Amino acid sequence: MNAELLRAQVAAPLRIDSADAIDWHGETDIAVVGYGAAGACAALEAAEQGADVRVLDRLDGGGASALSGGVVYAGGGTEFQRRAGENDSVENMLEYLKRETGGVVSEQTLRRFCSDSIANLDWLQHCGVPFDGTAYDKKTSYPPEGYFLYYSGNELCAPYRDLAQPVRRGHRVRGEHFTGRVLFDCLHRAVQGRGNIRVENHCEVSRLILDRRGHVLGLEYLQAPRNRAVRKLMRILNRFANRFVVLEPRIGSAVRRLVHWLRKRGSIQRLRVSRGVILAAGGFIFQRRLLQQYAPAYINIRPLGEDCNGSGIALGASVGGTVEHMHRISAWRFFAPPDCLLKGLVVDGRGQRICNEDLYGATTADRVTEAGGRAFLILDEKLMREARAEARPGKMPWHQWLPARLFLHASSSRAGDPASLAQRCGFDSAALKHTLDSYNTGAAAGRDFLGKAEQYLQPLGPGPYYAIDISVHNTRVPCPAITLGGLVVDEDSGAVLDEKGGAIGGLYAAGRNAVGICSHSYISGLSLADCVFSGRRAARSVASAAAQSAAAPIDKKAEAVDVA
Repeated sequence: MNAELLRAQVAAPLRIDSADAIDWHGETDIAVVGYGAAGACAALEAAEQGADVRVLDRLDGGGASALSGGVVYAGGGTEFQRRAGENDSVENMLEYLKRETGGVVSEQTLRRFCSDSIANLDWLQHCGVPFDGTAYDKKTSYPPEGYFLYYSGNELCAPYRDLAQPVRRGHRVRGEHFTGRVLFDCLHRAVQGRGNIRVENHCEVSRLILDRRGHVLGLEYLQAPRNRAVRKLMRILNRFANRFVVLEPRIGSAVRRLVHWLRKRGSIQRLRVSRGVILAAGGFIFQRRLLQQYAPAYINIRPLGEDCNGSGIALGASVGGTVEHMHRISAWRFFAPPDCLLKGLVVDGRGQRICNEDLYGATTADRVTEAGGRAFLILDEKLMREARAEARPGKMPWHQWLPARLFLHASSSRAGDPASLAQRCGFDSAALKHTLDSYNTGAAAGRDFLGKAEQYLQPLGPGPYYAIDISVHNTRVPCPAITLGGLVVDEDSGAVLDEKGGAIGGLYAAGRNAVGICSHSYISGLSLADCVFSGRRAARSVASAAAQSAAAPIDKKAEAVDVA
């Protein structure tokens, strides 16, 4: 895949003959680029291995992880599953995830991810991250207050429930509201407790520095002014921008442009790295040029994250790293709660049914995108009344109540019969009538050819009918999204690989900078779990590789040169 535009996001690498050929402003064993969950986990693991670690973050730390729901996908028999009476195993978890991950990693790696699940959750708790076994039973995009263990994917849905025993694996960090901030704050406190980790915010890494063999010697970055007043202003502006992440990210991006402008008033620094660099700077959902190149169908999607611009991926590509699955985007089209909406019908722009309605929201959005991006949820009068009664303040959190109200009141069309509804929405009337008739016949008999769960299977009654626009590009109810692709890495070490499959010396990637467990599809908690898994993997590999390469001689001859 052509990566020229990707590489253009950062400066060309600086190639030198020896570390003595240029002046350095600092030195460390391991540098971590990006300070979200993956970066924090990598830094903590590297510190536990005895390395001195420098963490550089373009903003104020936390990244998309701190803005997330704080759900970690874990199974195989965690203590919280056992408390809730769940009977899970590594094999059961593996069989389910084989379908979800679509072969994006080898079965051996996926098995290791499942086998390490309990240990990684225990490690997070050791770092101070709190979890809870209070279980939630109903289908939901996010559990209500007081519940912390739930079905966070497609476990209860066909065909997944036929492949593995359905169990809850979504471990929400204990706290109030979205608990991604709780997760990151706990990791940050653990980092602060380590004397061999130094975190520097508002440092934008612009290029890597290599020796003549192509081995990473260090990196160059733009450091914001150290003036306390400027730093305080940048921190305030960035936190203010994050308030608009869900509702209106364009406002947040406009505010953050001032943060970037202030950083540019700083100075260029060069950091010598004796062991290696770990790239953990997130995806590229905010970089429209990259979306246009790799995933044009999502160019107008609502970006979700903290200004994720693909710079970490670009750094790897700039020195020969290859990328894959860059076209994979996870858009989230949740419409439950209210639960009664799962009893409706999801049809495409022609009026034909495209999926069972109780699928996880990202899976539903995949089906909608595959069908051309346009889709509707068909309801009868009874379901619409139930939904409106349930979608009220106090009955559900605001982040679920608001889109529900927008769906029901700002994105629905009403008609007395299927033919009139088809005309209003641009469906083929014969196709919509056939869809309704065949579904109602099956539902009355208690069967559904797409396998909708029994509790949501009921015939739609007589008109009037409603069509709720759940198209991925419905701007009245924005559909948030994140990117899933990244740098190809060695699945045993996390080392970034070149086009021939060879490891680039001293360069590793983790989290959404790397192809990982969720690079094919996403379910809640899988990305954060992969951040822990891949971040710790990369850190252990850098530490073990250091001893093998420490004695390698470096020729000390030439001056530094820029390589395009």
